[in-house]
Order: sequence, then structure tokens, then C-alpha cells
Amino acid sequence: MSKLAKILHETMKENNYSLILRTLYHLQPIERVRLVQQTSLSSSTVTRCIAELIDAGFILEVGTSERAKLGRKPVKLKINPEAFNVLIVDIGAFKTNYALGFADGTLEKLESLNTPDSFEEILDEVNKLLTSYKKVEVVAFSIPGMVDVKSSTILFVPSKGWRDIKIEIEGKVVYADNEANLAMISEAFEREEIRTSKCSVFVTVREGFGTGVWINGSIFRGPSFTAGEFGHTTFDVHSKNPCHCGNTGCVETYVSLSSFFGENYSYFMSYLSEKGWRENPEILEYINLLSRALSNIVNALNPEYLIIGGDLSGIDGEFYEMLGEFTKRYSLEHAAKILKVMPSTFTTDTYLYGALYAVIEEYLIPHMVRKITKK
Repeated sequence: MSKLAKILHETMKENNYSLILRTLYHLQPIERVRLVQQTSLSSSTVTRCIAELIDAGFILEVGTSERAKLGRKPVKLKINPEAFNVLIVDIGAFKTNYALGFADGTLEKLESLNTPDSFEEILDEVNKLLTSYKKVEVVAFSIPGMVDVKSSTILFVPSKGWRDIKIEIEGKVVYADNEANLAMISEAFEREEIRTSKCSVFVTVREGFGTGVWINGSIFRGPSFTAGEFGHTTFDVHSKNPCHCGNTGCVETYVSLSSFFGENYSYFMSYLSEKGWRENPEILEYINLLSRALSNIVNALNPEYLIIGGDLSGIDGEFYEMLGEFTKRYSLEHAAKILKVMPSTFTTDTYLYGALYAVIEEYLIPHMVRKITKK
């Protein structure tokens, strides 16, 4: 076999394994026959790849399907949760959540602590947890700011003033990304219509206002990793409202929940549990203001889906309907026609799941494929 033919053969093998694993993640538990149908690979290729993945301990056979009426019932397959562990750290302005993630996309929440002023204190807590969870291979961070994903370097976290912090943990792979990017990844992982969209945007609203931008099948981070910072675009040129970023009049200083309702904004949620919240002038003012900010995103990017999350997750469905109506009203006609405004898939733990799914997509699957194909 020539060198070129060998390279092409190895590339094809890697692509086959990647396709099978990604299909498993999205559709597990799944039978071999359905894998053949979903991937369009040959039955022999799927059978061979699955056998190697089972031998490697990455896939489990978990009972039989009830689909077959006659003959032997097909065996269902799923990812082995114990094949991989990741420690996940979701840093918020007020709270930092820690969780243990597993290879099958599930997680176990460990603890929630007040976010310290220094990043070093978070690393101290991580190292303490690692003494108890020795199987962890990757430590993944959800950061409320700008991150160089390639070098795992925090570029700037406006709410904390953190700048140029390269995250290093001895003996572990480190993965870090912006929280809104991770939330967008979680949506694409869970929803096929989002995954296959030309453009979708996740908007995270809590202590700040951030967006994760999905374009043609992947997150768009920009060449210097600052794409999607719509919270730091100017909302009012005459404003003297100071923003953590050093500017004034930023979108975030108007429409983040802490800016509009105050740092103890939990009472906002109690408003939405009341039947008459649609007549509440403060809620209506907030929806009007937020929809103005969202329409700027719509007019700039023309997304098919606008997903609303952060602390706006899991609230009254009519809130999203009204927000969608207002946003379309302020958006360009042709952009508004295709736009769908929807709540996030996860009502809690969005960033924890996003970090786990990002590690699965960008580290675990490629690592497993290389491990098997290079044997």
C-alpha cells in the first residue's frame, strides 16, 4: 500500500469511528441495525467498529430491543459512563459549581461554593477535589468571560478583573471556554435542528449578558476569541452607566438581571409565578428592553434560532412567547420571518453540561478514535 493510500485508509477509518460515536451519543441506546441506517455505513463496518469499541471498554451492550417482532431481538448499545471522567467547574459571578462528568454525557453535582475574588482559590479547590477523584483525565472550566480555547488561557473576565491567566493543572488535560459558548454547544448536542442550523445564538442572561454563536455546524469564537460579546456593545452613547469592561452604556448594564432588578434579583422569578405578571409594568419594561437588545443580535446575524437561558431558564412559557413577539417586532422583516425564540433545553446546570459535551466532542471522541485506529 502506498503512503498516500495508507493515509487515506486511516482517515476513512477515523471518520467511520467518529461518525458511529457521534451517532451513539445523539441516539443512545441504539441497535446496530439502526446505526447502519443512521450512518449509511455498511453492516460489516459498523459490526467491526462496535466490536473494537466494546473491547476497548467504551461501549456497553445493555439489553435487547422490543422492536423486533420475530427472530432474535437486536441488542442495544450505549456509551460506558465509566470509560472517562471529567471534573467540571462552572464559574459564576456569585457561585462556582463543581461536578463530575462521565463518558455517556451524564454528570454528578459535587458542591456549590461562593466564587472567590482570586482564580488561584478555585484552582486550590480543584486540586483538593482531584485527590478524591483520581480517575479524572480532564478538568473543564466554564468561564464568564473571554477565553483562548487553544491555550486554555483566560483573556478577560470583566466581573472579576481577571486577565491573561493560563490554566495549568499538573497531570491533567485542561479545557476552558466562555460560558455562553458552552451553553450553545449543549443546545447543539441535544437538538438536531440546532445542530444542523446555519446560524443559532444562545443568549445567557444572569449577572451578565453573553452570547454563544453557532454558524454552519460549529461555535464561532473569532480569531482572538472575543466573538459574541454582544453584552459589551453600546446600548446608549450618552449613558454614564459604567460597565465592568471599562466602557459605559453597554447592553449588559441595562439588560442583565442584576443591572435591571438589582443583585438580589430572585424576586423577579416570583413575579413570573403570579398569574397577572403580564400586567406587571416592571416585567413589561424589562421584556421590552431585552427584546431591543435581542433584535440587535437578530439584525446582525440573522439566526434561525435564538435560545434564551442563564437565569431566564425554566420560567413561564408565555414569557418566551412575549419576548419572541417583541423581538420580531423590533427586528428586520426578513430576519423576523425565519426567527424562532425558545427557552434553553436545560433549566439548570446548562454550563456544566455544555462543558462536558464540549470535552466529549473536542477531546474524548478524537482521543478514543486515535487510540483505537493507531493500534
